[in-house]
Amino acid sequence: MTSILRKQINLQRLGGDTYTASWNAEWSVGNTLHGGCVVAIIHHAAESHLQAQPSLNQPDVLNLHVEFLRACEQCDSTITVKALKTGAVASTFQVELRQKAEIKAVALVTSTNFDRHLGPTVPTGWTLLPPPPPKPDFERVLQHQPDPNWVPAIYSGEVIPFTGRIMVLDPREGFPVDGICDAWNGFEGDERIDSTTLAFMTDLIPSMSDTLLRNGELYDAHAFQDKARRWAEEHPGVPAPLTNALADVMKATTFNQTVTLDVEFKSRLPAAGLQFVFMRTTAKMLLGGRMDIDLTIHNENMEILCTSRQVILVLEAGRKFKEGRNGSKTKL
Repeated sequence: MTSILRKQINLQRLGGDTYTASWNAEWSVGNTLHGGCVVAIIHHAAESHLQAQPSLNQPDVLNLHVEFLRACEQCDSTITVKALKTGAVASTFQVELRQKAEIKAVALVTSTNFDRHLGPTVPTGWTLLPPPPPKPDFERVLQHQPDPNWVPAIYSGEVIPFTGRIMVLDPREGFPVDGICDAWNGFEGDERIDSTTLAFMTDLIPSMSDTLLRNGELYDAHAFQDKARRWAEEHPGVPAPLTNALADVMKATTFNQTVTLDVEFKSRLPAAGLQFVFMRTTAKMLLGGRMDIDLTIHNENMEILCTSRQVILVLEAGRKFKEGRNGSKTKL
């Protein structure tokens, strides 16, 4: 089954190392595209390119490093994938994403074959600390029955409408440790999470700056969880229908600009995909408008699927919205 996201990307090979990708209004943040969807395009193009080279025998993306140079617009993209080094067990490729002949993002991709064991396997004592609440009973959750530890919500509206397809389960007791947010994300219907969707989800996270500031703005995890919890008190088990609007964005006091995003994949996903994944988002420090984000994504058995890291600039909203607030064209 081809995922909705891959259908929307509509990757087409022009020949050699060049591809085109479509865009979709469901990815929009004003007149720009959500960064996670840009990561998904790059990952899908890189993975497709690797799988089209059977002689290399490295069909999987091991590591992806993305530099966001300019915001992507609502238009098609051209992607080039060029080999920098090919090796027996790992290779390195450079991926460039262009729109209207301008480079918008550049990435380095390391390839591998997760079916091949290259060396030893040794368990470690690493664990999530503090431990998250016990995992949900997903069968009950999908039947809209209440879970003792998690409250469901679906966040839709004018900003990143794609999130309206995804159910979010937040801890019923909230986020007791500043800088740590836990959630389960997944699909209610037949849709499943594939590797491209997983790449997108590395940026489907709360705004850790809003959450640390507790400013109640668009992606403040505390505000989101509070609304979901209050809804659950009157509608046990039914996902809270939360919405957003561009007007909410225009009221923001700060905005996050991702400078770099890294993803390391730990294994190949099952062919049938996944319904739910657990995500822990951690910010160690917000200092002078510079913030780090670490993310681990796990399957329903709490096995690590991938880890991710972002470098983010937290800037005054006036830098981004100075025209829109004067009634002219909204800049997002």
